[in-house]
Amino acid sequence: MSSIYQRLISLLLIVFPGTAISEDWYRWRGPHLDGISTETRLNCDWKNDQAKLAWKAQVGTGFSSVVVKDKRAFTLGHVDDQDVVYCLDVDDGNQQWKFGYPAELGDRDFEGGPTSTPTIDDDRVYVLARAGELFCFDAASGKVNWRKQVADEASVRLPGWGFSAAPLVVGEMLLLNMGESGVAIDKRTGELIWSSADRECGYATPVVVGEGASAVAIFASGKAYTGVEAKSGKQLWSERWLTSFNCNAADPIVHDGKMFLSSGYNRGAALFDMTGETPSLIWKSKEMKNQIHGCLLYKEHLYGIDGDMESGARLRCMEWSTGEVVWSVDDLHPGGLAIAGGRLILLTEPGELVVAPASPQGWTPTSRATVTGRKSWTAPVISGGRIFCRSIDGLVVCVDCRE
Repeated sequence: MSSIYQRLISLLLIVFPGTAISEDWYRWRGPHLDGISTETRLNCDWKNDQAKLAWKAQVGTGFSSVVVKDKRAFTLGHVDDQDVVYCLDVDDGNQQWKFGYPAELGDRDFEGGPTSTPTIDDDRVYVLARAGELFCFDAASGKVNWRKQVADEASVRLPGWGFSAAPLVVGEMLLLNMGESGVAIDKRTGELIWSSADRECGYATPVVVGEGASAVAIFASGKAYTGVEAKSGKQLWSERWLTSFNCNAADPIVHDGKMFLSSGYNRGAALFDMTGETPSLIWKSKEMKNQIHGCLLYKEHLYGIDGDMESGARLRCMEWSTGEVVWSVDDLHPGGLAIAGGRLILLTEPGELVVAPASPQGWTPTSRATVTGRKSWTAPVISGGRIFCRSIDGLVVCVDCRE
């Protein structure tokens, strides 16, 4: 989303605070890359714990999130020795097109399937395969505009669980989390613009701070978070961040001149001052360990999943400035989290959707309903008054929350 459009959205919310703004959720973690929707009029007052399910669709095994634009929803799944790109009609879930490419299930210590999320830019959809091939599709027809084996061209190795980060559009470039500190591709042609050293990358999607020539892109490798000039790939700083299995998967959060990092496997979290030439530690804590999903920052508080998913993760609220845990809920079995209209929207691992105020005062659910009823680790997506939920075995459910 352009900065002009972002400012327009903010102005409308100030002038018309009750106005419902329907947003396309066209990329990983939404239009603002923070997991927070500006939509305010979601009707989540579910009677008898029954949400209004608009439709269901099967898309195969995987963890890919759903992205939405122009009445189309896109996601990935693994079916019959292929990873498949699906384009679904937002209104009824009917398949508009699909495209499959050969791929292994890749079920090393988990269910397997694609873990990256498509990115929509104008009339194009970009998909990064786990083996490093990048596709550019026409969003309406599914025609392949171009495809490139970027990992081979950039001479970077495959990480242990394959490439998982979503492509990030920055101007005329696509930034990919590959190598030590990223790869940049021309979004029109697929040509390589710059690359980085052959080191094992992490699994987080890059984050860009600033605009134009001064924009800085932050990449997670297996051993560090590194800031580079977005236009050139020149390294500006690197913060060593060691995690078991080189699994740095949570996107960094940059806010008010500070950067928050967190990883699972007992690594923990830290907040850094970013006003100098290199990051300077403000605080560190073992009380927020994001194994897969990054936290959501809302009104100076972090809401996130602490701990490893297979061993009893918790939902927590933490103060941004101090790292103090404000509240913690141990028995929810959280799967993925979003925020809309000042409310936490949690998809639990067993496939239940739970809604509660996003407040440091505590966790007080106002409604809940079973939606997938299956193991679900993908964060819910909000667009056009609908909530899109996805299970690991490929059930996509559209919950109609329009007033």
